[in-house]
Amino acid sequence: MTRRDRLDQVLRCIMGDDGAPETPSTGEGAFGRGLACFRALCAGDIDEAYVAAVDALALARDDDAVTLARAVTGLVIAHSSTALDDDRLVDPRCGGGTLDAARDEALPLDPELSAALRVLLVEAALACARIDLAADFLDDSLPPPRLFGDDRHPFFTFMRLTMARVSLFSGDVSGAQRLVDDAIAGASTPLGELLARSASALVLGRSDQRKQTREIVDVISSGALEPIGLIPRGCYVLAAYGAVALDDYPRAVQLMLRGGGGPSLDALRIIDRVMGLELLVTAAALEHDLDAATSWLAQAVPLEHHPIAESTVARMRARVALLAHDSDSALNFASSARERAQVDGRGIEAADAAVLIARARIDNRDRGGAARGLADAARAARESGHQSFLRAASRELRAIGRRLPPGTASGMLGLSPRERDVAQLMAEGLSNAGIAKTLFVSEHTVRTHVARVLHAFGVSSRAGVARALAPVIADDVPQLTPRQREIVALLVEGCTNQQIAHALDIGVSTVEKHIADVLRRWHVSSRAGIVRVAASRQPSLHSEEAP
Repeated sequence: MTRRDRLDQVLRCIMGDDGAPETPSTGEGAFGRGLACFRALCAGDIDEAYVAAVDALALARDDDAVTLARAVTGLVIAHSSTALDDDRLVDPRCGGGTLDAARDEALPLDPELSAALRVLLVEAALACARIDLAADFLDDSLPPPRLFGDDRHPFFTFMRLTMARVSLFSGDVSGAQRLVDDAIAGASTPLGELLARSASALVLGRSDQRKQTREIVDVISSGALEPIGLIPRGCYVLAAYGAVALDDYPRAVQLMLRGGGGPSLDALRIIDRVMGLELLVTAAALEHDLDAATSWLAQAVPLEHHPIAESTVARMRARVALLAHDSDSALNFASSARERAQVDGRGIEAADAAVLIARARIDNRDRGGAARGLADAARAARESGHQSFLRAASRELRAIGRRLPPGTASGMLGLSPRERDVAQLMAEGLSNAGIAKTLFVSEHTVRTHVARVLHAFGVSSRAGVARALAPVIADDVPQLTPRQREIVALLVEGCTNQQIAHALDIGVSTVEKHIADVLRRWHVSSRAGIVRVAASRQPSLHSEEAP
């Protein structure tokens, strides 16, 4: 049997393809031992996988076997807290880490094997929390149009979800959602579809789509899937993260403990183990149970200096310190966690640390620093679609009577109901004093609202707001002369009276006279009002009209 056929069989088997043999052939030699390692990992037999990885790495000579050995060795290291100190898992070709070697030595691979082997490298980098390295292994050829001649190969689901997790943990929630949607649509086995939907719970939760997230969490919580093996356990872990996004910590705890195989979650790979323990610390903190939170933290402390776990354990320490009212220590731990996450390209985790930093600053009576820090993080979150962070940040600021600034160019969606009222009145041309009188508030309050409205629409003046909010104006609005149409068109572009006069080679007083006549004809009280009407009638401004 060829390598292609053996790899095809193993990948189909782990994705639950009914047509795959129950015990697929892995073969002998380095490539066979690499396949045996991956199969054992997916079955949850870490000890067998460890031995197979050592064999594969020692025996590998050709490029395909070396690449597979590097990938599965990375996956074993991601599962074992002692593997980093084992000289047998050091890459013999470079004397260093296997994943770094794979990046530094891009080997030419068999075209039929290349896509699958490279995705295993990406998965190994993800499992080791090396988001930056995982992104390096990706390119535009993934996923390919066909895998082993099959455009509906069940391993495509795994490929797309691996790519989606790179996007998500880098901070690109919107990009991850597109990949997860593709994975669900293309799933060709029940297990593959369940895995894709579980991943969707994680991504939907981060984008704050609560109803869809809850539906998926309900399916996994039903217990129909036994958490045995890498992929079923992964479904439980992903659903637990989705429940966290719903603030349903009791169910998140149940899912994580069931998927983790015990209180230390030692059935999971290291990254999921420490993040699961962080979930348990957070749940205990919400119940104000310092003893329980400390106990869960103690389960993670043995992993504290492991590169995979370092930033996560620092966040856990920050949470426990906050619960113990030690805000100085909390700030130090959270800052360290964010710095480490940023170095590793772990954008989502850096955002989680930013919330903890703000909470510590608030406890230290540095409300301004907390607000500024969350505002800075919110800009990146808006660009990436990370809505759950915006919700968490808003919750922290609301507790101290502050709000996040609206997103630039977010328009009405970024404004409160009162600010929307102010925006409408600005578009109608009312002054600050006029708005204050209409809404029965002070001019100082109006000035604050006006600044947020301008920011939300990404404009510098009332005219910009008027253009954005221009309603559909009835056709019976009085028509203008050709000269007035020219002047109005320049007003819409934001020109001053002096600039209009220069452009049309007329006097400023003539411009003022025409503007006054337009104000009278259109029954508006300001230049912003002219722009509001004109923006809604832009096509007709350039048609033939009678004076």
